[in-house]
Amino acid sequence: MSLRKRIADSPTANRIFAALFGGWLRLVWLTSKREREGWEAVAELVDRHGAVILVCWHQRIMMTPWIFDLSHAPCQGLTSTGRAGRLMGWVHRLYGYGSVPMPKGVLGSAEMRAVLSGLRDGVSVGMSPDGPRGPARVAKVMPIQWARAAKVPVVVFTFSASRYWTWGTWDSLMFPKPFGRLLLIWRPWEREIPTRFTAEEGAALAAELSAYMDTVTAEADARIRG
Repeated sequence: MSLRKRIADSPTANRIFAALFGGWLRLVWLTSKREREGWEAVAELVDRHGAVILVCWHQRIMMTPWIFDLSHAPCQGLTSTGRAGRLMGWVHRLYGYGSVPMPKGVLGSAEMRAVLSGLRDGVSVGMSPDGPRGPARVAKVMPIQWARAAKVPVVVFTFSASRYWTWGTWDSLMFPKPFGRLLLIWRPWEREIPTRFTAEEGAALAAELSAYMDTVTAEADARIRG
């Protein structure tokens, strides 16, 4: 194994990088003019249903430490077991979230059952339905299946920034800079999910969710640039 891979796989190195990432994001948060819209509606949904599933495009994950008000209720994030996913999991834990690593191809696994059990026990979950490797902005059906099974709503979260870098990753990751403007938006997906659906119907629902996520993200971008 190369030195680079040994460093990337080291828990100590991951903690150090997570602390650096977390510190940068806190600097961005503290130095930016911030606007938040829609959280109150999410809090009401949590009170009514016990939990929610929050979905965010992988491109916009850098502000997910603020995806949920942990003083209101608990929340955990789903991350991949790849190096980038493990790093984001460490960042989320620094901010007080639980983190559930999801190995590839684990439908019906103990991890997925644990997520469903958490939703039923009042632990909301945040995830990127197009992660961890894309295609970008193509939602998978998984959050819809979980919403159906746990009988909880799906909420779209996104952010936009006036100052940011675009990383050359598969998702064109938006990495915000300090001393700008931030807009965070939450929007419930007001779509009744049937108690049963075929694979084709599930794909159509996922396409609807993708379109709605794109709409909310475009709104955030338009408003921050306006």
